[in-house]
Parts: sequence; C-alpha cells; structure tokens
Amino acid sequence: MAVGLVVFLIAIILHFTHVFRLLDWKTWDLRLRLFADPSRASQDIVLFLIDQDSLDVYEQEQGLSWPWPRQMYSALLEYCTRAGARAVVFDLMFSEGSVYGTEDDEDFARAMRKAGNVFLSVFLSREEKAEEPPLSSLEKFGLDPKKYPSDAVYPFSSITLPIDSLLLSARGVGNVRFSPDGDGIYRRLPLLFSYKDTVLPSTPLAVADFLEGAYSLEAVPRDDSGQMIIRFHGPTGTYESYSMAAVINSYAQLMEGKAPQIPPNTFSGKTVLIGASAPGLFDLRPSPLSAVCPGVEILATVLDNLTHKDFVRQSSKAFLAALVLFFSLLTGLGTSFLKNIWHIVLFALVCAALPAAAVVSAFLTGYWLDFVASEFAVLLSFSAASLLNYRFEGKQRRFIKSVFRRYLSPQVIDRILANPDLLRLGGEKREITSFFSDVAGFTAISESLPPEELVNLLNDYLSEMTDIILTQGGTLDKYEGDAIIAFWSAPLTQPDHALRACRAALACQRRLAELRPDFQSRYGQELSMRIGINSGPAVVGNMGSRDRFDYTAMGDTINLASRLEGACKQYRVPILVGEDTNEEVKDQIVTREVDLIRVVGRKKPVRVFEILGERGEVGEEKIESIAAFEQVLEVYREGDWDEALSLFQKLENDMLAQMYADRCQKLLESGDREGWTGVYELKEK
Repeated sequence: MAVGLVVFLIAIILHFTHVFRLLDWKTWDLRLRLFADPSRASQDIVLFLIDQDSLDVYEQEQGLSWPWPRQMYSALLEYCTRAGARAVVFDLMFSEGSVYGTEDDEDFARAMRKAGNVFLSVFLSREEKAEEPPLSSLEKFGLDPKKYPSDAVYPFSSITLPIDSLLLSARGVGNVRFSPDGDGIYRRLPLLFSYKDTVLPSTPLAVADFLEGAYSLEAVPRDDSGQMIIRFHGPTGTYESYSMAAVINSYAQLMEGKAPQIPPNTFSGKTVLIGASAPGLFDLRPSPLSAVCPGVEILATVLDNLTHKDFVRQSSKAFLAALVLFFSLLTGLGTSFLKNIWHIVLFALVCAALPAAAVVSAFLTGYWLDFVASEFAVLLSFSAASLLNYRFEGKQRRFIKSVFRRYLSPQVIDRILANPDLLRLGGEKREITSFFSDVAGFTAISESLPPEELVNLLNDYLSEMTDIILTQGGTLDKYEGDAIIAFWSAPLTQPDHALRACRAALACQRRLAELRPDFQSRYGQELSMRIGINSGPAVVGNMGSRDRFDYTAMGDTINLASRLEGACKQYRVPILVGEDTNEEVKDQIVTREVDLIRVVGRKKPVRVFEILGERGEVGEEKIESIAAFEQVLEVYREGDWDEALSLFQKLENDMLAQMYADRCQKLLESGDREGWTGVYELKEK
C-alpha cells in the first residue's frame, strides 16, 4: 500500500510537470497508426493538389511559371460550379496582386462572386508588422466575441489578408495558420482567433458554418489548451485527391466539346479544398500518420471531424489520476501478496497490459487518455514492491529453502513459502501412498566398514534414492539409519499417488543395480534393498513438540507399508505392495500376487503383491510365468500341498516359488490341516 501511494504521487507529479508529454504524444501517434480507419473519411471532401507534375506541365509546355495566372483559378471555379460543388476552399494566399495585371485579379474576383461558395485564407501571426492592412473589408467576416469563451480564442498580433478585390468577393475567410506540438507534429488546431477586436474562425470552422448554417461550437470538445484534437483517419492520400493539371485540362476539354479527363459530376455535392503538395511551395507538414502531409489535407481532416461530429475528447485529469492510483495500488499490493515467481511474472505482465488496454478502449470510444503515467506507475510499483519483498521476505524465504530442500519435495517448499501457517502443529486425514525402504544386511555392512566409509556409502546411496523419490513427486518423511520413509499425495493432492510410488520403487531398484558394481569396488560391499508400499487413509501434518516438529504421516496405512518392507526378506522379493496399491496400479504395472498374510498387530488379512515392471516393459515369457505361479498358488491355498510342492519345484529360477516349496514341505511334515484358511501369519515385524 505504501509503495502504491508513493508511486502514485511520483507519477502524478511527473505527469503534470509534463515530463511524460513527448512520450504521450508518441503513444497517441501509435494508437492512430494501429487503429485509424481510412474508411471513416468523408467521401464528400476532395482535394485539388498543385503537385510537382502540375508545375512542370505548365512551365514546360506553356511557359507559365509559379505563381500561375489567376484566370486558371477562374476556370477552376467555373468547372466546380458546373460540377455542382457545395463549396470551394483555397488554402493559398492571394496577398499580392497578380503578376499578370489587375485584369487577371478582376477576372478571378468575378468568378468567385458568380460561384458564391468560395473561401479564402488569411494568415495570422504573433509577430508585429510595421504596416497593418485596413480591416474594413474584413469586418463582414468577423464573429461576435461575446458568444465564445475567452480561452477558446487565440490572440494574434498581425494579419496577412488577400487583396481587397478578392476578399470582398469571397463567401468567407478562415485562418490557415496553426502550430504543431513541441515535437513538430500537427495533432490539434485552434478553431477561433482574434486580431485586435475582430474574432475570426479557422478555415474548417468557416466552411462547416457555411455547410451546416450556423455551426454550434458547444458540441466541439477542446483540450486543456483550448484546441480541438484532430482525429486523423489515415495517412496522406486518405481523402480522394486530383492533380490540378488534370482538373484544368478537364475544363479545357469540356470547353472544346471533348469528353473531359475527369467528368464534372465526379464533384457533385462535394466540398473541394485546393492546396499545394509540391515540395517547392512549402506547405508540407508532418502528421501523426505521415512524415509528409499537405497542409490542405490536415484542414480537410478537421473539416471532416466538424461536419460529421467525429471528435476526440481529452479524458479528465481526475479520471487519469484515479486510474494511476488504481494501477499503482493494484501492482504494489498484488506483487506483495503473490509468492510464486511465475505468478508474480504473469501478474506483472497483466498489470503492464492493463494501461494499454485502457487507452485502447478509450481511443475506440473517442477519448485521448494519456498512457505513460499509468504504465510508469505499474512498472515502478512492481519494481519497488519486488525490492521490498526481497528485502523483508527474501531472507526468510531463502532460509526456509536452504533448511528444507534436503528433506521436502519442491512442491512442499513452495506451499510453505506461499503459506507459512503450515509450519504449525496439526494434521489432516487424506488418502496417501506410503513408501518404506531398507538396505538388506545393513548391520553386517556397518560392522565391516570404518565409520567414515560407512557414512560416505550411506550418503551416496541415500542421495541417489532420494533424488528418484523427489523426482516422482514424493515427500521425504525421514531417514532412519539406512531406511528411507516417504509418501505421496501430501501435502499436495496427487490422484496417481500409488502409481508414482511404484514407479519410484522400480526406478530405485534399477538405479541401485547400476550403482552396485561401483559400491562393490569402492566399499567392498554389495548393496541390495527391500521396499514396502501401501495405499490408504492416513493423518498427515506437522507433528511433534511446539518447538521441534516434522511433516510426517501416521496411521495403519503407514504401519502396513513398514511390515511389507520387512516381509520382503521372508518372501525373497525386492518390492511388496498392499492390495489397495495393486488395485490402483494394475492397469499400468505388472504385478503378481505373493500371499494372503496377517501382519503383527493387525487382525484383518491382506493380499500382498510383487511389482515387476511397467506394462510394455515386461516380456510375454515373464507374464506367462506369473500366470503359472498364480495357478500353483491357488492349488496351495486349496490345501493340496503335495501337488503344490511338485508344481512349485518345477518353477525354476523363481526364489518365491522356492520359498513356497519349502513352506509346503514343512506343512506336509507337520500334517496339521485343521483350520487351514490359506492365511499366513507373519510372526515378526
């Protein structure tokens, strides 16, 4: 919480001191490039461009250099009138008389009066001029300053006007002078300007007022600077444009009775904006979507926004501040609560994406929402909260990992780190699989080796076996000398806990077989191990005193697994599992029934099984021998010991069959058949 609040204050201060302004401009440009839709551009606005080809054609073929005779514009106006254009807008300055004489100006003025829908440009400047033009001709175009808020009107110190004859003939005028943002990109435009006591509209506003009949500015949103944000629909070329040479040539063809290059009805009902795109005429400006854009196309975009009410609104400062506060607190608190590294990384990525999602959503609904402050808040909150966690919790977490990694599976450690309350006394009842292993003849081995070599042997053996158990997702309970006690499905539930335990047992036996020659050469001892496995309910949890306790499992399931490990010696098999375990794994593991026994301290008899390998790894010959053994076992249980003895003796190279043959011999010698149930009583633990 503290991190979030501090980061919020830092982000808000940096934002409102304009530290992020340049980045916010660039991210706005990116949004336009990603989501601008050229199809939204009005089809009723067209551009006549004085391009380089037009300049070259008239200079090379007719000897007409720039500036052109104004009779060419007269012809253009007559063509537009015949075409039925709604308005014609000149983004050109006619501040000086024609170099071809006053008759040329008068001809243009007559064409303007005849058309009655022509708009000219004025140019306002903040620089003082020694001589100011008379304003009497401008008065009819002035607006009432009382109708508009003062912060929406931009004051200027000087003005450049068209010559009087043209100015008096125009339907309207508008200012074409506006400034880019600090990075030189044109993103916004003022709509109202003042010169002395006269208020003038921008060119797009003057045309919109004419097209709609008294345009209302109340619906036009303005940003903090009082300007209108331009909603660009696409890059240069979004609005349909025509070369001036092609348009004037079309008029000439029309006058000669020929089919025009561009039919006049192409411009019926259209608003025509005339401007320059030739580099030498210096009216190319950078927009968010194009490094080079004719100034007239920017004016066309603003006119489109005004006439179709397609605006961009700036989000309020209060909303942005609330958003920054939300992201700061969310990231700081979330990073503090989460413990798993992958959860933290995923959470950080989601938080980093949220400001982007917010600004994209705002853009699609017509709002400019600043991006950088929110994203900065997320990144700084995440960094600060992570460092804080590392400082205050990292030491404890590293201690827990260093102490418990030798005894618990990584899953248990992760659970303790996520929930330290687990390190309290208490337990829960759940289904688990218990695993007991022991080294055969360890007492004799310990007596034959020096203490140092015995410790080294045990460490090597226990390390290898423990790694296998943990790899299979087991939880190491404890070591008791050479014995390993482990279990599965606690503290984390594992639906396949029995299968995991059996696979661990098989892997332990395989690994020990691989290590046996090395142990023999290094220590002079041949190691073999016995394993008992049983599945069922048990109580698991932290048990012990208040100050010293272990995460362990207790119950009859655990006791039976211990008895089965001891019974391996009597049955001469490496692994014995209980019938509940066998039922869980019989579809994946090849097993054979060993006996029906009653262990010490348990009244109910239990079937026990030897596991031999995973299905697909055990050969057909072995599976056939298992079936043969189990058939003889049925004969034994029916009490036909003579027949069973004979059949067991025929099962060669089977130590379990040899054990049963010895048992049948003793039963025959005793001759005691009374009360025979086939249950064998284990007299030892």
